[in-house]
Amino acid sequence: MRKFGIIAAILCLASAALFLLWPHGQAPPEETELTVTDSTGRSVTLPAHPQRVVILNPSNLDLYVAAGGAENIVGKPTSQVFSETVKEKTADAEEVGIIHQPDIEKILALHPDLVIGTNVPFHTGLVETLSNAGVPLYIRALDDVPSLFGALELYGKLSGHEEDAQTQIAAIQQKLDSVKKKTEGRMPPKNLLVFGAPDSFNMGTSKCFTGGLIEMLGGGNIADHADGDGAYLPLSMEFVARENPAVIFVIVHGPAETLEPKMRRDLQESEAWADVDAVKNGRVYVLPYDLFAVNPGIRAADALQTLADIMYPASQ
Repeated sequence: MRKFGIIAAILCLASAALFLLWPHGQAPPEETELTVTDSTGRSVTLPAHPQRVVILNPSNLDLYVAAGGAENIVGKPTSQVFSETVKEKTADAEEVGIIHQPDIEKILALHPDLVIGTNVPFHTGLVETLSNAGVPLYIRALDDVPSLFGALELYGKLSGHEEDAQTQIAAIQQKLDSVKKKTEGRMPPKNLLVFGAPDSFNMGTSKCFTGGLIEMLGGGNIADHADGDGAYLPLSMEFVARENPAVIFVIVHGPAETLEPKMRRDLQESEAWADVDAVKNGRVYVLPYDLFAVNPGIRAADALQTLADIMYPASQ
């Protein structure tokens, strides 16, 4: 019993010593690393608060800036779709190439402590090179609104601005809910979401980001009834003719104001498309490049509103 008392006394003295040695009013040191699972399923260890971030695609750049991390961005993609806010806040960041052709030499020359990309081969293919250089590559796909919010939350944590990120999430959700509320109970027109050009089409299903927005507005996307599984499916004219969509959304890589007239003309002159209601009635819409050619990021509600205005015109 006496031995037990001695041990207890020693433990109490040790605890008291630790208390006295630890600076009063100070929290334990913050973690220096954060381990997460990226969109490829890899476990990636990131700096808890990276100081030199290179981002390879516009959407993740948009979200990182929105989450308060602009001051730590040293590299950005070459793109024409940045908002004025992103342009201004990343003006000093070096361009490291277009999304489909990142320049690894430029990236490494910036001495990043974190590189962020999306789930495309041009980015995932950099894992080994960056790993050998001691640089973590975090792949973040933005396939739907929840993944967008998840990215904002993580980037807020990395940038040290978690409250700003949560404010952004709440604001986006409020705007999305407002748009959805205006369309509740309405019957969606049969619609088709097309990626590409008249001679090279793919259909987007509700598993892609824009298809998910259409689903929020009531659905009606004929591609969800096609054979196959995935976000994008090969377009079959036989299938389109049978389903006969009333509205066709088109996403192309280029300015809508010049491509939309050409797209409509090409469709109207095509025997295969001429009898489709959307073509006959002039309801083929090339969607705005900056909102739909890439993930709209914090402008997701603007993209939803654009689709709602087309699906449910004020005159109907």
